[in-house]
Amino acid sequence: MAPIASAITRVLITGFGPFSGIPNNPSFGIASRLPSSLPNDIELIVHPYAVPVAYHPTLNAVSRLYSEVQPDLSLHMGVAEGRTYFAIEQTSRRNVYHIISDVDGQVFTPEENEAVWAGQPELLSTELDLNAVVADWKNRTADFTWPFSATSSDVMSVNDVQWSDSVGNYLCGFIYFAGMAEMGSNGKNKKRDVSFMHVPLLKTEEELQLGVDVAIELIQSLVQSWRSQRTS
Repeated sequence: MAPIASAITRVLITGFGPFSGIPNNPSFGIASRLPSSLPNDIELIVHPYAVPVAYHPTLNAVSRLYSEVQPDLSLHMGVAEGRTYFAIEQTSRRNVYHIISDVDGQVFTPEENEAVWAGQPELLSTELDLNAVVADWKNRTADFTWPFSATSSDVMSVNDVQWSDSVGNYLCGFIYFAGMAEMGSNGKNKKRDVSFMHVPLLKTEEELQLGVDVAIELIQSLVQSWRSQRTS
């Protein structure tokens, strides 16, 4: 039998900063509005600064945070500008970050990739049970309503939270892969108990508050599933 989870579950949270066309990144807008704790003995360790949309600073931040915080699980967040729903991502690829330059005009070269992640597979997937997580997340958000005006391009249907496998080949995919590689190598249980949520391009305070509520329910779902996995 797996060890029983400790009374307090520690969850590391990050959000990204601005990049081209996104001066106010809602992922950090959500992260910065989260409380320090939630019911059911959940402690949130929210990184107090937006993670730069840049490969090398992100890699350094991930390495430092996982070492210092030693979280039980983590939730990284980023924006998906064209989406009108929240999504938790399944997998991330390794050697695709030399294609798009970051806000510093840099890429993460194949040579750097090999130096940092030698031995890692091309594709990493979270070890969290996202099927169980999404089912519970949908139930928890079933009564939520979308605050945008009801236009065909803006409206979000009630309970529109989803599983996805399209994290992309920019900083969202990069931080997700880096987190899974880091926790899988150095975490408390050496398991990839890492997650990534894409959020829509939320702009108003009302929209951001919805994002906070959605994130809180996702965290509750993640922790519930994580605890169940550890005690089964």
